[in-house]
Amino acid sequence: MQRHFPVIRSDSEDAMWQARPEVAFVAPVSGWQGFVTCSLPSFAPVICDFVAVLSARLQQEGRENPDLAAFGFWLRPRQLGQQKIRMAGRAPLGMVFHLVPSNVPTVAFYSWIMALLMGNPSVVRLSSRIDPVQEAMLAILNDLFSLPEWQEIASRTRFIRYDHDEHVTAWLSARCRLRIIWGGDETIGRVRAIPLSPHAQELVFPDRRSMAVFDSQWLASLDAAKWLQTVGALQQDFTRFNQQACASPTTICWLGTPDAAVRRSLLEAIFTPFAQDPALMMERFINSQQNAANDDGIQLDSFTGVALLTPTTSLRLAHIGGGTVAEFIADNLDELLLQPWDMQTCVWVGPDKTRLEHALLVSPGCRIDRVASPGQALAFEWLWDGIDMLAACSRRLARIE
Repeated sequence: MQRHFPVIRSDSEDAMWQARPEVAFVAPVSGWQGFVTCSLPSFAPVICDFVAVLSARLQQEGRENPDLAAFGFWLRPRQLGQQKIRMAGRAPLGMVFHLVPSNVPTVAFYSWIMALLMGNPSVVRLSSRIDPVQEAMLAILNDLFSLPEWQEIASRTRFIRYDHDEHVTAWLSARCRLRIIWGGDETIGRVRAIPLSPHAQELVFPDRRSMAVFDSQWLASLDAAKWLQTVGALQQDFTRFNQQACASPTTICWLGTPDAAVRRSLLEAIFTPFAQDPALMMERFINSQQNAANDDGIQLDSFTGVALLTPTTSLRLAHIGGGTVAEFIADNLDELLLQPWDMQTCVWVGPDKTRLEHALLVSPGCRIDRVASPGQALAFEWLWDGIDMLAACSRRLARIE
């Protein structure tokens, strides 16, 4: 490793690294041999060509891995061209060290792609939990990394796994120019205690929650075809990853009191994937009891597949998953935005989501970073948690007139 990180190392550091636990290299599988830490130009032709080939390959995965197909569609060349123009005048930072969670397997690749497009080499520490979607993506990357035309990308990329070990994390943290931490608040606190180089920056994505706003009158007016389309899209938002993704809605807000039959029909349809799983039934029961223990005034209403709780002291639940959802009713949008929401994503289920987007601009006490249409809550975007990811992975070059 000494040959490929251009740094001066002490004897004690050499001894520490030699005594480190094993690091598993999963893509490429060549170990540190040949790892290059010098950057490429942002949106270099080889980067754009590689991502275009990756995009096409991922879109072929539609039947086997729809998550990867959607990721590939998002990375299509037209999108990259728009971002290249937007990022003109920006340069790479240097090596990026990514620590990513296990609950959303594609986050690792999203984070890596953002750094790669801006020309940065990356070391991505994956969770030890093996996920089929993540493994499928790693297999595709290893196929591409084996080809001679993509060696400039492969030599600047390492996806690795290692057990929780502060020495390994510290070793890599001391050598990166940007550390990106995706994870819970505890994980971020633990990693932040590990020093960075004085020249390095840090980007964190802590615990966040998301919500959905249902326009009661609009829902009641839908014809059968539109109703089925809306339900199918909302299933994607609510039930993938067992509500553990930061963008998965765990709070439902109704604009106007919903018709009881419409409310029940909609919620049972959305949460159908959770209805027959005994493990999720138990998870809902336990989460409901734990939330009730936090607030003895909480109200519980259970339908097939979902437990609805009306909090009396908090606008979000402490214990979520398996179909455990907080519920809130407001007469109108103005009343809704009087609440101090702090949400990553809001799924707008109504006729015109620009209503909410415009209202948020003049509601400074209410933080909602992103408004999505049904079915798009978990779609990746160039801005995440209100952060421009490409800008965060780069620096602006000064122009002297």
